[in-house]
Formats: sequence, structure tokens, C-alpha cells
Amino acid sequence: MNIPVILYGDDGSLLNRIETQRGRVSVARTVQDFSEAVGMAHTGIARVLLCAHVPAEISASTVDALAASEVLLAVIAPDNLHLPTQAHRIRPEAALDEILGSLEQAVDAALARPNAGYGVPAQTPNQAPAQAVHQPEAHAAYGQDAGYGYDAGYGYDSAYGGYGYDNGAAGHGAGGYGYDPAAGAAINAGAPYGADYGSYGIDPAVPAGNAPGAPGTPSAHDPAEASSVVPSNEESVLSQAAAIVDSFAPGNDYALHVQNENNDGTLPQHPDINQDPAAPSRYQPGHRLGKIVTVWGTHGAPGRSTIAFNLAALAAQQGQQVCLIDADTYAPSLDALMALEDTGSGLAILCSDADRAQLDEKKAGAIMERVPLKNGTFDFLSGITSSSRWPEVRARAFAEVLEWLKHRYDLVICDVAAPIEVDEELTFDGPAPRRNAATLTALACADRVIALGEADVIGLPRLINLAREVQSRPDLFAPETDVQYWLNRSRREAAGFNPEAKMRDNWARYLSIPLTGVIPYERKVMDRLRRNGEALLEVAPRHAVVQSFEAMLEGMYAVRPIV
Repeated sequence: MNIPVILYGDDGSLLNRIETQRGRVSVARTVQDFSEAVGMAHTGIARVLLCAHVPAEISASTVDALAASEVLLAVIAPDNLHLPTQAHRIRPEAALDEILGSLEQAVDAALARPNAGYGVPAQTPNQAPAQAVHQPEAHAAYGQDAGYGYDAGYGYDSAYGGYGYDNGAAGHGAGGYGYDPAAGAAINAGAPYGADYGSYGIDPAVPAGNAPGAPGTPSAHDPAEASSVVPSNEESVLSQAAAIVDSFAPGNDYALHVQNENNDGTLPQHPDINQDPAAPSRYQPGHRLGKIVTVWGTHGAPGRSTIAFNLAALAAQQGQQVCLIDADTYAPSLDALMALEDTGSGLAILCSDADRAQLDEKKAGAIMERVPLKNGTFDFLSGITSSSRWPEVRARAFAEVLEWLKHRYDLVICDVAAPIEVDEELTFDGPAPRRNAATLTALACADRVIALGEADVIGLPRLINLAREVQSRPDLFAPETDVQYWLNRSRREAAGFNPEAKMRDNWARYLSIPLTGVIPYERKVMDRLRRNGEALLEVAPRHAVVQSFEAMLEGMYAVRPIV
């Protein structure tokens, strides 16, 4: 098993020493900020957080939180420096082989130790593992086969009879839902729902006269009579508790799709928004059928962020509820483009909430930044504050965020980076975060993709190659996704006389798919917009470029735009 490590506080010497060996330990990331290192560790990209020196922020709660994420905190520190008990100490004078061997042993020991959750008690190294009591044909609702392990409450236990299986003294364990083979027929008959421990069935090893299914009583083996068995209040409470626990398991429908108390599949309403009784239900808060537009393009700087910002401004001024997302995990720049302060990564926070099935409208509203326009506003979800934080934007969590936002906005616009390579070279024991997950997810979830290239001798071939790659990779988009190809910043200085006609002719030579449009460029106007953080629509609403923006959004509005 490979052991990826996050290396904190190293001056490069330990990194070089680790990279020279070919063992199980490898360095996934090197970080100089301890808080950032802990955040990365929680994303699951590493098994060990190795500190080259003792962090000032280290605490027992930090070690416990990392352990809950199955990450070992190892610190190179002398014996006279205090460390939390759970931290793994490594001597400063230890050789490389000793350091790596110590990490391997600690990780292997941690993985071999049973989890204490779900009724499996944690065992010390010298303690013999608990032995299961096997009973043929047993299907306990809360027993070993139910997925909760060995437990005095719901599974097999050799000491307690409560609701589990007891092989101890006769007369103990028969109460409630337990079955005691040594207790005799009279005791077995006292179990309210049969001798099948914890379930509603009858143990086939017990004579019919000893079970509730004897003549004159309902039998759980009879399908026609099984429905007449009514669970007690205690068992009903236990069943409901188990159902609640299961409902929050990763991948469960409840965790992925929020339902209201009526369980009819509708989404909760924002408590601060008044519904309009005259509006159709699909336009009410929480019932929107919004669209996702992803602004993508070639490598370089073809103007993805500028286009995304202006599209959001245009849609907002036409009466749409708009959310703009900076999902560029390489060089996020929308906050600077709109002259906003860097207040942290709203996208990373929402993805973290989505991982825990805790997306909340009030919290999201506090994270979102409201961008004012001359006529209207739109919400902005800031991107990661550093490109090294890309593991915090996982594909599944980001897809969940996009789906959640679709029901709250008419239009969700994503600004993404260019790379779409699927990086499989990183090997982990579990699902590994992907470097380009944000771009791939935004493309896969999009209703429309705006693919941009620059209108010059370099940008045109790049966009042609991108279009060819799209044709060779049908997995990038959903079948119904509308993909548009645009050349941006068309100007005579770069392409000569009549640049649009030349670009279209060259495009048609190599591709049969149409070029959607060519966007003209005026440097002075665009420089002024960047300097003041303004959208083009606010400064020159009749500009030819605004017409291109309108064409990009044609057919994407969930409600009729304001004219």
C-alpha cells in the first residue's frame, strides 16, 4: 500500500531525501502553513501529515480530527518537547530509513486497528479480537449481517443479552429481542417477535410450539400474517434511529437531495423570501429550473473571466437571478476583475458542506458576495485563494453544489480553467482528487458551454485543436449540452483587413462544425472596464460586443427577460 505524505515546514532537505528512495512513502504536497496543511489532509490526498518541526498550533483536538479522517500526524521532535499523546513522535537524529519505517509501521497499525464506531469496540494491541458467534439462518435486523458489527445493543455479544445474542446463563438475554439457546422453550416463547434475534422472523432451530408462531398466534413465516405483527414502541424507536443513521451515509439519496418534511421531493424554501402566489411554482424560490452556462476555452488567456463576468451582468440586468462561480483552480481572477476584496474561498466552503450533506441557504447567502450593478445585482461565489487548494474542490461535491444552486437561481455561470486531462498517475488506496475536477464537472453539468479562443494566429489553431478534442471525447458533456465556439478579441492589428471573414474561412477549412461567432476587441474600452471593475453593459449598452453576449445567452433564461 502506498503512503502519500503531506510535508509541513520542510526546507527541502527532507523532501529530497524522501524522493531519492523508492519505497512506499511518497510526498504528495509540501506546505509551509500548518492550517493549510491540515485542510489538505482532510481532503484525503494523504495518509500522513509529517511535520519537520513542532507546529505552534498543534493541539490534541487537531490530532483527533486528523485521526477521524484516517490521517496520521507525525512530528519530528526531541523527547523534551511536549506533544499531544496521539501524535507520532520521530527523533530528529533519525536516519531516513528509520523515519520511513516508523511511518509505515504507524500507518499499518492504525489501519489494522478496528474502528470503534458502529458498535465495534476499539482494541488494544495485546487484546484478543472479539469473536463472532455464528448462528445459521439468522438475519438479525441489528445484528452482524445488518452492518453494525458486534455490539451489546444490536449485534452479537457474549456478555449482554439486551437486544443481541447471549450465549451466557439461562434466563438472561431472552428478554426483548434476544435468543438464548440455553434458556429453554419457555424463555424463547417470551421473546415478543420470535426467536430470530433482533428481526421479526422465527429461528428455524426452535420448535414451533416454543415460538410466537405456534397455533393460535401470528407467524412471521406466513407472508399473509406477517403484516399483522406490530412492533413495540421500543423497537420502533430503534428502527427509526437506524434509518436516520443510514440516511446520512455518503451516497444516500437523503444526503444528496434535500427533502422537506412532507417527503414529496420538493426543496425547502428560503425563510427570508416571500413567495409570489401569482407566479408558477417553477419560478418560486427553491423550485427554479435554472440553467448552467460554463465559460471554457483554450490555454492562455482568451478572456474566459471577462466573458463570464459580463454574461452575469447582462443576465442580472435582464431580471434573472444569477450566480457567478469562479471555478478556475489554476488562476482564479474574477474577484480582482470585479474589484472585490479577497475574502476567502466560498466555493471550497460550499464543497465542504456538500461533502457532509450540510448545504444551507442561510450559510450560502452569507458566503455569497452580492455584486451591485446600475440595474440589478448578482451573487458571486469566490474561488480558491491559492492554486494549491485545488483538492478542496472535489468532483462529487462540486456537482452537488451546482445541482443545489440550479434550484435557487435562474442562471449559474461557471468560469473554469482550460485543462481537461484526467490525471490517473496519482495512485491512492481510495478515490483520489483530480487536478482538473472542477473543469470536468462544470462541463459535464452544463446546459451550454462557451468555448473561447483568441482571434489571432496562435488562438485560432488552439481553438481548432480544442474542438477536435471535444469531438473525440463525447464523455466531456451530456448529450443535450449546447457547445458554442467563439473567437474573442478580433482586431485588424492581429489578423489584417476584415479579420472576422478570414477567421471564419480558416475555421471552415479544418472543421465541419460551425464557428458560432467572432467578438471584436477595443483595448481602451476593456482597459477602462478592468480598471474600474465595471461590466461593458453598464458603460456602453449598445456596443457590438454586448450583442455577442446576448447571443451567448439566447435560450438560457428560465424566466422571460425584462425588456
